[in-house]
Amino acid sequence: MKRTNRIKNILFFTVLGVLAVIGAIWPLRPQVSEVEKRKLTPFPQLTLAGVMDGSFTGEIDKWYADTYPLRDVFIRGANRLKSLYGNRTVTIIGNGDHGDDIPDVTSGPTDATSPASAPTETAATQPTETLPPDTVPPDTGGPVTDGEVLGSIFVSGDSAYSLFYFNRTGADRYAQAINRAHRLLGGNVNIYSIAIPLSSGILFDKSLQEDIGLSDERAAIEYINGLMDPGVHGLNIYDVLKAHDDEYLYFRTDHHWTALGAYYAYTELCREKGVAPHTLDQFEEKTFTGFLGSFYSKTLSEDMKGNPDTVKAYVPMGTNRMVYADKNGKETNWDIIHNVDGYKTGAKYYCFSGSDQPYSYAHNPQITDGSSCVVIKDSFGNAFIPFLIDHYEHVYWIDFRYYNGTLTDLVREKGIGDVIFCLNLDNTTSNGAVGLVDRLIPED
Repeated sequence: MKRTNRIKNILFFTVLGVLAVIGAIWPLRPQVSEVEKRKLTPFPQLTLAGVMDGSFTGEIDKWYADTYPLRDVFIRGANRLKSLYGNRTVTIIGNGDHGDDIPDVTSGPTDATSPASAPTETAATQPTETLPPDTVPPDTGGPVTDGEVLGSIFVSGDSAYSLFYFNRTGADRYAQAINRAHRLLGGNVNIYSIAIPLSSGILFDKSLQEDIGLSDERAAIEYINGLMDPGVHGLNIYDVLKAHDDEYLYFRTDHHWTALGAYYAYTELCREKGVAPHTLDQFEEKTFTGFLGSFYSKTLSEDMKGNPDTVKAYVPMGTNRMVYADKNGKETNWDIIHNVDGYKTGAKYYCFSGSDQPYSYAHNPQITDGSSCVVIKDSFGNAFIPFLIDHYEHVYWIDFRYYNGTLTDLVREKGIGDVIFCLNLDNTTSNGAVGLVDRLIPED
């Protein structure tokens, strides 16, 4: 017995010593987690105040744990172990999230300075970092009826969905920002607002939405549009997406919509503008397989891993060339639809529009009428922009989270005729996101 215990102790301390040595090898420490798709905690800055109050030691502990060289291996192993627990198909309800009531628009906006409701943070609102087969997954097969809530996403088998909880204060502020842009830019500029529904609002069975306590996305969009000035074009693309809810409108392993979902939104914009949309068969189609997006990163679901998404993209006819400027102002020539065959599985969505750069521009030499538009977008807008290229000579797009200029200055400098807000619904109601929209449209 003593011999056995001695062997166990030797093995335990040997493993412990090996792990300690690995942890001490600084060059092995990662700066980014490929599994979690996020930047890891940086080494803290040494300051006298931090040493005196003990915070420096605490930050060292966080850095050490977050950047341990085998972190991703352990996370994958833990997830694999969880997958052996069995198939969990019961809906878990009551995760603590709830939305504000959506009033009739005639009640008017709330005061933008009133206390804000706590913003709901979902995968759809988290900004993504830009990184340099032929079989499409099956259609959704109609409304989803069961699964489980994990945080602020809903998981059902090999698919996950973004959840929406309405925030009235944020919605009021967003409408006020759009109205302010309309007032500042005058009647010579057309302003369009497209609030993009999240996947649960389109793909969930109505009774499931009610059981989970989700807010009505169609009603939320109608409320926002109802607060806008008569001269603003508020589009409600909910109905056109809902009419195609048995098609591949949203990725299963990622929070974004597909290019097909974006295409239907584009047809609604064309209807509002009074122009004929192009049909999908007019475009060159690109296909990128093996996409495992943000939902996979958050859940590390073995079911998702076994059935990744396929990204389809449609190349503009007039040009596939663009220029983007990064946060430092450095300009780079790029493709509107970029070949991402060699990219990692989590980066396939980066094929669209240069991803999330602060400022981008494309010139279509096939059009010479001086027409122009600017798209104020989040990452959902990336899949939407390629469809606009063949309708304007000049197309600009800015990511409202990263652009440091103002919309009014850009429109006046470039002589832009159409301003198109294209944000996912959560970003049109979240206080944090709407605050960035406010920053983009200051009073003159």
